[in-house]
Amino acid sequence: MHRFSDEVKVDVGLVSQALNNANATGQYFPMAMWRQIMAILNVGVMAATKTAQIELLQAQDASGTGAKAIPPLPATELATATIAANTNVTGATLTLAAVVATNAVTVNGVTFTAVAVGAVGTQFNVGANDTATAANLAAAINAAGLGVTATPNATVVTLAATSPGDTLVTVTNPAATITVATTQALAFIDLDVSQLDTANGFSYVAAKVTTTANTTVAVTLARAMGRYCPINQYQKVGAGAVV
Repeated sequence: MHRFSDEVKVDVGLVSQALNNANATGQYFPMAMWRQIMAILNVGVMAATKTAQIELLQAQDASGTGAKAIPPLPATELATATIAANTNVTGATLTLAAVVATNAVTVNGVTFTAVAVGAVGTQFNVGANDTATAANLAAAINAAGLGVTATPNATVVTLAATSPGDTLVTVTNPAATITVATTQALAFIDLDVSQLDTANGFSYVAAKVTTTANTTVAVTLARAMGRYCPINQYQKVGAGAVV
């Protein structure tokens, strides 16, 4: 039986850290013994309009000599992936503050509108306070069948996929009384070694993350299609279990 750990070498591409409108580059890993690499970016809280981008760089050695971008193939695609806050994220929050009738917010293309009384369909009643209103909004989102679960806690509604990994969350057009923030998001780059400038000795790859947000980021690297089985002696982790 072939296990994932028999096929894929896992490493820390960029240690978990806080970034505030800044960038950071992880270590350069050799690709001479591997055919493919995937860089997986995890991002924490991001306010509206903010972004987080992951990019793969190539270099001639582990010190990053000659570091440069990886050229696109096809010409319209780069070795980058950018997350925009509140768009196709894995988690988000809606924070209510003095919501009144006619205020609205759109979740995954469905608009939820506050009404004074008698809410039906994708409407939600304005309660005695924002905590009550948040509970009503969450109930309306849960009833809409979007594959998104809305959980109220005081004046905050947290949105996440009902079945983790099956649905993303996009929130648009919020009223001024509803503040939207991303709580978690995911992006990846899948690169074939043929994209590297190996003719000039560029056989090392590192992940670079650039964010306009005040957030936390981390990158996991997975190298695959190697010339050896990584689990035997090359899988370097603090602990592991194969069951």
